[in-house]
Amino acid sequence: MASTLCRLGLRRAGIGLLLFLSLTSSFLTALIGAEEFSQQELESLTPQEEVSCSVDREKLEKILAEGGIAVPPPRPAIKLSGYVDASYDYNYFNAPSFGSLPLFAAQTLSGQSILSPAVAVAPLRYADDGIPGGGFNLNQLKVVLEKELAKENKFDGAFRFDLMLGQDAGLGVPDSVEGLGTANSTTFGLNSSTIFVEQAYAAFQIPAGDEHRVEIHLGKFEAPVGFEVLERPSNLNFSYGLFFNNVEPFVLVGSQVYYQLNASWRVRGGLVDGGFNTSRGGFPYFGFLSNTINNLPAYLVTFNLDYSSKDKKLLNTFALLYGFNGTNPPGFATSPVPSLSYPGAYANGDIIPGPYNNNGTYMEFNDFGTWLPSFVPGERLMLSFELVGGFYNHAVAPGGITALGLEQERLLGIFPPFPFAFGYDGPTNWLGVGLYQVYKLNSFTSLNFREQYLQASWNSYLEGFIFPANIWETTLTVRIDLADNFMVRVEWRADWGDNVLDYYQPNLLVNPQSIGLKGNGLVGSSSGPIVFSAIEVVYSY
Repeated sequence: MASTLCRLGLRRAGIGLLLFLSLTSSFLTALIGAEEFSQQELESLTPQEEVSCSVDREKLEKILAEGGIAVPPPRPAIKLSGYVDASYDYNYFNAPSFGSLPLFAAQTLSGQSILSPAVAVAPLRYADDGIPGGGFNLNQLKVVLEKELAKENKFDGAFRFDLMLGQDAGLGVPDSVEGLGTANSTTFGLNSSTIFVEQAYAAFQIPAGDEHRVEIHLGKFEAPVGFEVLERPSNLNFSYGLFFNNVEPFVLVGSQVYYQLNASWRVRGGLVDGGFNTSRGGFPYFGFLSNTINNLPAYLVTFNLDYSSKDKKLLNTFALLYGFNGTNPPGFATSPVPSLSYPGAYANGDIIPGPYNNNGTYMEFNDFGTWLPSFVPGERLMLSFELVGGFYNHAVAPGGITALGLEQERLLGIFPPFPFAFGYDGPTNWLGVGLYQVYKLNSFTSLNFREQYLQASWNSYLEGFIFPANIWETTLTVRIDLADNFMVRVEWRADWGDNVLDYYQPNLLVNPQSIGLKGNGLVGSSSGPIVFSAIEVVYSY
């Protein structure tokens, strides 16, 4: 008798309907030839227990409709999920105290060295992770609403909406236009610094054969490039690596098309706005509502090729970003060569749109993969890698700086001085290699390792650095899963290489933005190593 109920595809929570049907059992018997339900069998049903489906649901709906009983169509399920991510971070370099700044050996135009008050900044790290000294952080409160596409290969529609609150929501800044329309205006921001709509897109599924399907995503979505993602709990390590924080976009706005070739291969491609992490490109980001660079369209073409082995133990993704008329790159920095100096090495290590663009080819390649070796029992070991490289063939220095003379630069405290007689107009390129290892000690504890190397040439792609850049980073993270929805991670990290720690002297006489700058003057730098530690707790729901 229970199997008969399974075939009808009902839930036992619908006992009232079954009682009604039992009163008209002779009618139902004539229709479907089913045996009658006894009162004892009906009373044995519990409202909480689900009934599995083994017979076509449409048959029951047809029978009920013929009996004059209207059955409303099932409503699509919308999933609510997310997490809360909090931490305590500590950087082992000097933090400003109340009323005073630490002293550092500062360079001068005459070549002499003097002690000067300044603030130490690690531009290679996201701002939350680069604060001198220590502090508590509400990193992320994530709320996700999602209606998934059907598993069956049929026409279907869905959507996803991701809202992020907390300090990491600043990764979405700026999400609106800054400025008054001129490069010399004091800018103001209408941004979403602590509330960030990370994703909001509609998805459509189109069947294309027995084993093939097409998905179309329209809206705002995570950039389809890079091993790490914006959600910290989804990464192997707590802090963001060099690649994700400095050379890869976080989110893009536009379209993507997915095509499943077979069980192992998938192709993705899309067209998106050319501005990193912005709702539009907004070039040159001085208040002009335009998605062009020098009146030429600024779009990025995306391409991905995904591979998954049949046993899911080997995964690999190749990604490409291509901007035929340029893009809105993260920013520009300082060269250690005086004749090619640029005073833009200011305290900003995150990918934010740079206002100094020109038309030229932008391209970034990325390849990453994961392997679970079979010779390690219990899938305790996971090995991963990431390769990143790219170039941007045209970028310019701000006109507000080139108009200044050497004496005015000295008066304003700009160091190193910019060669005002000519602007800088040329290419930049970058290359990085990353390795990742995960070893599970037991069912609830694992050791996660990350090693990365990043190199970049003249005319910075990483805002805040002195160039050329050669940076190494290594991270050890201990992950403890205390429950299915509660995780604790403890992390230690060290970065070293050319100019990984910079010192900036506040300039109280001028607003740097009024002359096209983003911060204060560079005093000096250190090649490290600089050390970071953190403890993180994550509750998922």
